[in-house]
Amino acid sequence: MGFIKLFILGSSGYLLSGLFDVAILYNKPTLKKILYVGFVITAIPYVILFSSYSSPIPLLGRWIIFALLLFFALLLIYSVFIEVSFLAQKPGTFYKKGTYSISRHPGFLWYTAINILVAIYFWDYRITLLCAGFCLDNLVLISIEDKFLFPKMFDEYQEYKKQTPFLLSIRSFTQWRVLK
Repeated sequence: MGFIKLFILGSSGYLLSGLFDVAILYNKPTLKKILYVGFVITAIPYVILFSSYSSPIPLLGRWIIFALLLFFALLLIYSVFIEVSFLAQKPGTFYKKGTYSISRHPGFLWYTAINILVAIYFWDYRITLLCAGFCLDNLVLISIEDKFLFPKMFDEYQEYKKQTPFLLSIRSFTQWRVLK
């Protein structure tokens, strides 16, 4: 599959993920279930990349990159799916502890690290551009969430924005609120 098609596929996943948030905002449970597929679609280009291309990196380097990819993938799954769903006081309530105390969008941090590692793994400018495009898609999505959707979804979001940086700050690490 060509890189432009991979980009369109991944970008459509981000569009569906954004519409998923809109379905939550307007309380459309059936639409929400359908649009959840957007999260899966965003992962498909990576499966295609790893099954279609090889790495020029020596074996030890590939193992190190895979270990780091696994680490950041687990952090991404933890922040985006587990932490919010299972550690929040009640399902669907606003969560601002753990990784969400260092960044309003910790999943973006882990996802960016994954894309940097994928670009290094394949060491191909086309794949690097593809990964950069996916990071840009993700940045657009979280910016829309942060500016328009989350303030409407959560009453406490404006106060949270004052206390927690959009992505990162040194202060956020020194004041990390784990599971208080």
